[in-house]
Amino acid sequence: MHTNRIAISAVALLLGISVMPMAGAAAGQQGPPPPGYGWDVPPQELNEVQRQGFHEGVEAARRDFEMHRHPDVDDHEVFRHPQLPPEQREAFRDGFRRGYDRAMSHLMGGERPEFREAAPPPPPPQWDAFPAEFNDIQRRGFHDGMEGARRDYENHRRPDVNNRDEYRHPHVPPELQDAYREGFRRGYDRAMEHFVGAHDHHDHD
Repeated sequence: MHTNRIAISAVALLLGISVMPMAGAAAGQQGPPPPGYGWDVPPQELNEVQRQGFHEGVEAARRDFEMHRHPDVDDHEVFRHPQLPPEQREAFRDGFRRGYDRAMSHLMGGERPEFREAAPPPPPPQWDAFPAEFNDIQRRGFHDGMEGARRDYENHRRPDVNNRDEYRHPHVPPELQDAYREGFRRGYDRAMEHFVGAHDHHDHD
């Protein structure tokens, strides 16, 4: 009886030795997941359109982080105006926002010291910002042009810069009129494009 116990123990020991290396080999083949693995995988409950948005949101966050831009999902044109059928846009935006937030949280959490040591990024340019190369008179024209476009749009007038009296007959010295008109025209066009685009976006939604 004692001999049998020893034999059984020996067999169990041999089995244990032989099984453990196999298990270790299997684990070695899979390998431990690399750091951060899985954070950029879309949640299982997302549908195909949401997954597409999630992936694009992750990539947008990566670009913003690498360029030290202010993290704001609304800065991305593909989020504001996805090129999709109207019934798919909200699902895409939902996925995009979740992917963007997930990626930005991961990137800033993992490398926050380096990110903070960098110079603070300038605010993103606004649609109504003056072109950097403009001088004072062009800026004045640009501002007036935007106001003229705003009035035309609100009063449902046909968008035409030549209909604005302040463009045709600017109240500036003759030698400054060309620069003023250039700024006015560009301000008018920029604002009208913005107003019409925002209106079309609301209509489609």
